[in-house]
Amino acid sequence: MSWRSIAATATREALDDLEAMLWDAGAVSVTVEDGGDNPLFEPGPGEVLLWDRVVVTGLFEEDIDIQQVRELLLVHDFEVAFIDEVQDRAWEREWLDRFEPMRFGDRLWVCPTGFEVNEPEAVVMHLDPGLAFGTGTHPTTRLCLQWLDANVRPRQRIMDYGCGSGILGIASLLLGAGEVVGVDNDPQAIRASFENARRNGVEDVLSLYLPEQFEGGEFDVVCANILAQPLIDLSGTLKQMLKPGGSLVLSGIMKSQLDWVMNAYEDLEMGEPRMLDDWVCLTGSK
Repeated sequence: MSWRSIAATATREALDDLEAMLWDAGAVSVTVEDGGDNPLFEPGPGEVLLWDRVVVTGLFEEDIDIQQVRELLLVHDFEVAFIDEVQDRAWEREWLDRFEPMRFGDRLWVCPTGFEVNEPEAVVMHLDPGLAFGTGTHPTTRLCLQWLDANVRPRQRIMDYGCGSGILGIASLLLGAGEVVGVDNDPQAIRASFENARRNGVEDVLSLYLPEQFEGGEFDVVCANILAQPLIDLSGTLKQMLKPGGSLVLSGIMKSQLDWVMNAYEDLEMGEPRMLDDWVCLTGSK
């Protein structure tokens, strides 16, 4: 079986109309991508971000009259970017085959479905690539995982603020931490974290909360891999959660933002920044 796809460009304001038009025309899936070169990273609390210009692609069964769909888009002043024929394939495998096991530090590995890690001392986290919250490929996550691999100690209580897929918290538990609390402002992230924890057999020692549900506490390690502005806005909260002598791990910071974030944590003993590509991971202690 083959499929037909058609893509059109739209402004952010016209996105909803274009999506609705493709669904109404019989699309079996609709995807939205950046229409320029304007990367967006994880939004701060309460923010919903979208590119100024987008490319929207509708996938249709092969018997669709794709020219009729094209005419519909043109009548409504949408610019058609391309029309294509797509051969059928194992779509879930197509995505997973772009990935392979990744190593972080001396022991920690992230292993997608269908792969094995044959290392005697390996600590293996089973996690498939995710569109929304990542699995360690971004420099900010990589820097955090490397720190956790080298520094997590048995029975520690760890906070993962902005937990996303749960990757940092799950890694901490597999490395020997006694308990992890994850907080995120997106219910989808809470669900993803729980499912990933269950897959790795650590759901009983991972507690997950939306910010308004979390009642506070003290932790041996506080991790926050978010963005510079939320790290500044949350500096008081994150420092308050840190036990005396505990470790703070902050990432999601671009090099140009380093001094800006450091100023918000100047009352802590901050370590030397660790950098990868254009991103920074900061560590400190109370």
